[in-house]
Amino acid sequence: FQDLFDPLVISWGYNALFPSDSKFLDYHQFNGTRDFSAFLTMPKVIEFMKKYDWENVATSCRELVRKNALRFCDLVGSVPITPITEDFIGQMFSIPIKCAEPEKFQRYLFEKYKIEIPVIRQEEKSFLRYSIQVFNSQKDLDVLYAALEDVLKTTDYIKR
Repeated sequence: FQDLFDPLVISWGYNALFPSDSKFLDYHQFNGTRDFSAFLTMPKVIEFMKKYDWENVATSCRELVRKNALRFCDLVGSVPITPITEDFIGQMFSIPIKCAEPEKFQRYLFEKYKIEIPVIRQEEKSFLRYSIQVFNSQKDLDVLYAALEDVLKTTDYIKR
């Protein structure tokens, strides 16, 4: 079936001056300039992660996400879409919200509160998603919480 597939990205071998025995490999194997710096930095990345105990940093981030999940759901009157466990929740959490215009709400959060956060539309449902990384703290989540409290009191972006 390989002859039936053309590449999505044209490879250097598409019109190879010296074609190999496999037109399929010629067409797909090497697609343009490839920057190998990401591969070459991996030893330094591993060194950095060990030096700064990244496994525990990530664990702390996940714990902060889980610690706040129900608090946010209670605020907006929703229930989590998954169990709040290590198996289901990583370093981000999607809060189901009743929001007719998630795109406008996302812009409003940025313009009024300087909070940049995804507000996602999925078919008829909407979600506000926070994520925690090493540079975030409980204070950041408290700022988001206070902004959402204000939104609930002063706008109709979110319905309970």
